[in-house]
This record gives sequence, structure tokens and C-alpha cells, in this order.
Amino acid sequence: MADIAAVLVWQGLHREERIKIPNDVPNIVHNYLPDDFKRLFRLSRGTFETLLSNLADIPELARRRTTAGRPEVSLEKDPLMTLWYLGSQETVKSISDRFNVQVFTFIAHNRRILDVCCNHLCKIFIRWPNDFEKVQVREAFESVKGFPGPIGTIDGTHIQMTPPAENEADYANRKNFHSIILQAVRKHDRAFTDIYCGWPGRVNDARVFRNSHLCENLHVMVGQNHIIGDCAYPLSRFLMKPYRDNGHLSNAEKLFNKSLCSSRTVIEHAFGMMKGRFRRLQNINMHSIEYIVKAVITACILHNICILNDDELDDHFEAEVEDDNVGLNVPSGDAEGTLKRLISLVRS
Repeated sequence: MADIAAVLVWQGLHREERIKIPNDVPNIVHNYLPDDFKRLFRLSRGTFETLLSNLADIPELARRRTTAGRPEVSLEKDPLMTLWYLGSQETVKSISDRFNVQVFTFIAHNRRILDVCCNHLCKIFIRWPNDFEKVQVREAFESVKGFPGPIGTIDGTHIQMTPPAENEADYANRKNFHSIILQAVRKHDRAFTDIYCGWPGRVNDARVFRNSHLCENLHVMVGQNHIIGDCAYPLSRFLMKPYRDNGHLSNAEKLFNKSLCSSRTVIEHAFGMMKGRFRRLQNINMHSIEYIVKAVITACILHNICILNDDELDDHFEAEVEDDNVGLNVPSGDAEGTLKRLISLVRS
């Protein structure tokens, strides 16, 4: 026992000094070396300045004048706290201590930033490409991957969460943890163009898609182009998917699948990048489903801002690959979709 106690004392003396965020928050961005700032807040100083400039004129974040008591938390400090929250798995108590605020203050200000990002920044940074941009995206996909005609790839990913107090069984997925589902469409550069988040983890990708605004409006949004997905999605003129492997695929069908799946992996890489950068998405320990969803959406927005700023981060989260749609009875597709896939098969 004495030896164990000695080891614990030694570990305590040699533990890495805890980082405490200073009170003069406006100077934080400039006081840290660039690499240190990016390591701590998960994005570069330039990307943070972009975020801050987009938050500056939002009425909900206007600072109130205080005459007594603790000073108002600065505009710069609010997003820094949220970035630390999204970029780590630290407890709320620990983060509050780092930023020298009360726990209830952190929760209120964190929720306010999440609200503002979802209500104001989402429509700015996550948007469907216009007609000119569709041509650029299609040409970029074709030049890199070779599959003809896509303007995006679609897939879903599970965001692990604390078991909710109500309807817990609905959130238990086939991978044996509780989650909500994020459906997303991505461009060739891994930027989101459409997101749909909040369905419980028990639900499969096909059902999530059927209930999404994307499914309802896909013919308008895609036009003469298409997006590509896996076998969970229904084949149509606007959505291409691979041939289901029944063990008797022709060489042409195998080549088609290889080309399509090569393009589709962009979305999987994007999910890994985002979960690696914003590690809270690996397990969100909130109790409010509403704010779990808002945290995921905010991470998507920040991910796109990083893409726009060429802000790369080496951390990449490799989730266990498991097909949630095994045995799922998805309709083979409509006649136009079947014909378009046949034409794509010839071209590929």
C-alpha cells in the first residue's frame, strides 16, 4: 500500500500543468502560438476570426452594460468556450473552471452560441449549390473519381449520446449504443451542402431519408444531375446507388459499383474528419435532445467554415464500419432511375 501511495504522489507531482484560460480573453487569440491555439480550440486563428466576424452583428449576442457584479462574458469568450466544449470530452464543470465562469453561466452561454449558429450561420455556410456551382461540383467529381454526373454524396452517421430519460429504447442502435442520426450530403471537397439531424438511432437510413426535406424536394434540387448513395437509398433519376451484390454481378456492374463507391467514400471521410476535429461528437453527454441536435449542426457549420479557410487538422476519427442496413428491404427503384443507372453503367 505504501508503494501505491508513493506512486500516486509521484504522478500528482508530475502531472501536466492544467491549462487555465486567462481572463483577458480578447488577447487569447494573439497570445497563443498558432499551433497551440489550433490544438486547443480545434481550428486556426484565421478560422476563428472568420467565425467571430459572422457573430459580431447578431442581436442575440449583443453585450449588455453592467453596473455591478461580475462583468458580462465577452463576445470572444462565448465561442471559445463552445469550441472547447465541442473539441473535447471534458465535463461542463471542468470547462467552466478553465474559463473562470459558473457552471450555469457556461451552460447558458454555450446554448446561446448553439442557438445562434443554428438560427443564423447554418443558412450561410450550409447551402445547396446553385446552377453554376453544380457544374463545378460535377466536373470535380468526374475528374477525380470518374463517375459521371454526381453533385454530391449522401450517407448517414450515428452520433453517440447519453441514454435519454424518455424513450431510451428508440435511441439504441444496432451497434449497441445510444445515438441520433445525422444525414448529410457532401461535395467533392468534403463540405456539407445539406444536413438533416435528430432521428433516433434505432431508425434506418432509408426511413430517415424518406422523411427528410431532401427526399421531398430532390427533383427540384438536383435537376438533371444526381446524388449518389449506398444500397439503403431508393434508386431514382435523381439518386444513383450501386447494384446489390447477389453473387452474380457482371464485370460491367462490378466496375460500375467500384466507380460509384469510390466517389461515395468522400462522405465517410468527411464524417471522420468532423468527429476527429470535434471530439464531442464521439459521445455527447447532454440530456437535452434539442441541444444534442444543435451541437451536431453547429459542428457541421464549423466544419464547413474550416473547409472554406483551408483549415486542415490531422486528427481523424475512424468509426467501426458496420452496415446498418443489412437485410433492409429497399425498393429496387423506379423505371427512370433504372434506365439512368444503365446509361451510367455504359459510360463508366
